[in-house]
Amino acid sequence: MQPRLKSSQKWTELPKEYVDQIRTAFMENFGTQIGEGKLLIEGRIYPQEILLRVGYLEAGRLAQTNFEVSMDYKPEEAVERIHNCIDAAASMMMEYFEEDGEVDFPYVWKPFPFQKKTIYLQFSTENSELEAEADRLLGSSVDDLVHEETEDEDALSRAEIDEELSGGQEMAKDVFGEEHGASEDGATDEDIEEEDEDDDGQPRMFKGKGKRRLH
Repeated sequence: MQPRLKSSQKWTELPKEYVDQIRTAFMENFGTQIGEGKLLIEGRIYPQEILLRVGYLEAGRLAQTNFEVSMDYKPEEAVERIHNCIDAAASMMMEYFEEDGEVDFPYVWKPFPFQKKTIYLQFSTENSELEAEADRLLGSSVDDLVHEETEDEDALSRAEIDEELSGGQEMAKDVFGEEHGASEDGATDEDIEEEDEDDDGQPRMFKGKGKRRLH
C-alpha cells in the first residue's frame, strides 16, 4: 500500500480494535456481496496523511479489489478525517457492487469533493497478503517500520490519535448511519470533478463515466 504524499515515510497502523470495528461495520453492510470472499482493512497514520485501504478478495482469486482513500489532516481533526475515509471507501464499495464491477475508478490518486472536504481516491489490485509476505521477506515488516520512529512531535501526536481511537467507542459503525453528502464547498483543487448523487443521497462518483469491468 503506497501513500499519496512523497513525504509520507514513517507511519503507524490504525489500532487493531478500531480496524476490527471497521471490518465489522463493512461486513454488516456488505456481507451478502462479500459472501465467501475476504474483507481486508488496512489503515496508516502518517505525519500529514491518513491512508485507508478496504480490500475485497473473491474466493479463489489472487487479484484483490482495493478501495483506497487518502486525506490530509491536522492532529486535532484526525479522527474526523478517518471517518471521512471510511465513508468514502464504503461509497466506493457500494457503487462497485451495485454496478457489478463496471465502474471507472481512478488507478492513480485523484481528488474528489466529499462531505465538504477534498479526498483522494485510488483503485488497485494488489493482494494484501502477498504484499505483506513480500515485505516480510525484504525485511520491511510493519513492526520494523513503526519502530523506526523517534519520539518527535509527529510520533507523539499519532500516539494520542491511537489512544483516542482505542477508547472503546464504536465510532466506525456510526459512519454508516450518517447521510452521505456531496459538495464542492471547501474543495481546493480546480481539477476536482463533481460528484453525481442519486435520490437516496448516496454519492455516485464514478457512475456513468466511462464504465468498464474491473474483475
